[in-house]
Amino acid sequence: LGALSRLEGKRDAVLKHQGIRFDPYGETPPAVLDALRRGRTIEAIKAYRVATGVGLKEAKDYVDELRRRASPNV
Repeated sequence: LGALSRLEGKRDAVLKHQGIRFDPYGETPPAVLDALRRGRTIEAIKAYRVATGVGLKEAKDYVDELRRRASPNV
């Protein structure tokens, strides 16, 4: 996990240097955002799995990170 975190940090630094804004959570499926706005985390995880075809753990990690980064409109 530490190596992945370092790689992500380096990627972010390169993108920032180039003036590129990268937000992997910027294209979240609307059904996921809707479920989170209603406080339905499990429903958001299910919606993300349906929309992307990822496994349970990856979907949970994604939704947890979305919640962590939550803006006022999520």
